[in-house]
Amino acid sequence: MLKTQDYPDKELLLRVKSIMVIRVVFLTGFVALAIAFEHNARYETPIIPLSIVLGSAYFLCIIYALMLKMKMPLNWVAYAQVLGDLATVGGLIYTTGGIESPLSFVFLFVIIATSVMLPRAAVYLAASGASIIYGLLVDLEYFNFIQPIYFFQKSNISYQGAYGFYIIALNLTSFYSVAYLSSILNHRLRIINDELHSKSLDLKKLQEFHKNVVQNMVNGLLTTDHNGHVTSVNTACEQITGCSADHSLGRLAYDLLPVPTLKTFFLGRQSVQLPATLEGEFQRNDGETILVVMKISSLIRPSMDPFKDGYKSEGYIVVLDDLTELRKMEEKILQSEQLAAVGRFSAGLAHEIRNPLASLSGSIQVLRDSLQVEDQYKRLMDIVISETERLNAIIKDFLSYSQPRKSKATVIDLTQLLQDVVLLIKNNNEYDCSIEIELDMPARHIVIQSEEDQVKQMVWNLCLNGMQAMDRAGTIRLELKEVQGHRHRDFETDRKGVLLSVEDQGRGIPPDKLKQIFDPFFTTREEGIGLGLATVNKIIQRFGGQIGVVSEVGKGTRFDIFLPQERAIVGTREPKQEKRSQTLSPN
Repeated sequence: MLKTQDYPDKELLLRVKSIMVIRVVFLTGFVALAIAFEHNARYETPIIPLSIVLGSAYFLCIIYALMLKMKMPLNWVAYAQVLGDLATVGGLIYTTGGIESPLSFVFLFVIIATSVMLPRAAVYLAASGASIIYGLLVDLEYFNFIQPIYFFQKSNISYQGAYGFYIIALNLTSFYSVAYLSSILNHRLRIINDELHSKSLDLKKLQEFHKNVVQNMVNGLLTTDHNGHVTSVNTACEQITGCSADHSLGRLAYDLLPVPTLKTFFLGRQSVQLPATLEGEFQRNDGETILVVMKISSLIRPSMDPFKDGYKSEGYIVVLDDLTELRKMEEKILQSEQLAAVGRFSAGLAHEIRNPLASLSGSIQVLRDSLQVEDQYKRLMDIVISETERLNAIIKDFLSYSQPRKSKATVIDLTQLLQDVVLLIKNNNEYDCSIEIELDMPARHIVIQSEEDQVKQMVWNLCLNGMQAMDRAGTIRLELKEVQGHRHRDFETDRKGVLLSVEDQGRGIPPDKLKQIFDPFFTTREEGIGLGLATVNKIIQRFGGQIGVVSEVGKGTRFDIFLPQERAIVGTREPKQEKRSQTLSPN
């Protein structure tokens, strides 16, 4: 099989099949006419020779169909049809009177069919073939080498001399004239078809390009008619609205985007000057509130009337920008600015309050120890001392969150650090002996590069939060391991580092509160100030780590903390039997 391009093959195949169908129709019509003529003729007509020629023509049609069935090259099939047609027409002329036959014009149809299927050179070859066959028949008849069969009644006209030459010249001239005209027309038609195909491909590429641009836009895009019915949407618009294209098309734009300003625009659009910018919020089907900015302009196209200039408006173009994340970012920036102001205020406030508190606490303790007062007054002094200490702890928490102490990253034994923190927790006033603390760590100590004080503060706050969540009974479990990436419900990373998990069996956190637990000053305890977990989150962010939370009400909470260690090699070492300091400030 010859390998050709898709378009020429399809075009040539269509032309070859068309000629084959026309040939069968022509032969069938000719047979019908021959039968009718023979039936009405007043003299005996030699029908058998003509029948043999027509039967041979039908047989050739079958051969052509088999060639197509065998997937032979289309050019071969076309040339075979031209040769078969020339031979068939020559046979028809011979069996219908030779030079007197009225069927010499059928050669013109063969030439025209050749121009439809083959290039210009083949058309002239077909005209030459017709001229040779016709001239050969006339010459053989003229020199009495053959005697033509007269299907039609023989005339008394003499074809000797100039008249015979005139008939031959007329036929040959008509053959070449038709070949010339038909080849020009079909050649021009092929050029036009090629140009149309090229333009069609360019248009298709341009349409695909525009479609890709529209569908891959970061901004949402929808178009509407004059009444506000949606006519098209892109992928970004589907994501913003939460509706697929099938559910969006045909709906009113202000139903798809239930923003009051958009509805007002379409109901009173005559008074709005375009382009217009609208802003508003709407709630999607999934319950999330989306803030969007919409830029609306006219959808116009050039006039299709060649005698009329200008443009025609078809509707509106609505470009959507989802500002939900930007609004959240602005809120976080505002919150950070507020916290920075709180930090500056707390730093100054601490110096002004802590010294008087220390003096007040010391004075009360001296008075309590030196004066002989009743027990109820001693209890009042104890309350003053405890409340003074609590106020001092609150000030320390403010300082710890707003102005974390600056420390330098060093190589620390993380396994030993956790053991030290657990020991200090067990010696803390808030620790109850009914609470059990479990450590699940590798036998070889994990060594990392980090800031020891900040890591201690983080672990201390998490453990303290777990103890406060339990009603003086249960287990706090600390797990430590090296990881080469980690996947959590709240985050995913492929970085190298360590994973620390702190799990308690406390009252748990309601699902609607999970997103708020790291917000400063958010707390579910009446006596809390809401800076413990906020401080933990700030420390983890400073280390470039991640924290995830899984909690179930009534069963407990699990915090998973990932600390990256790409820049410093995470190592292990055998535990050393050495005495370590057991002092730790919770702040």
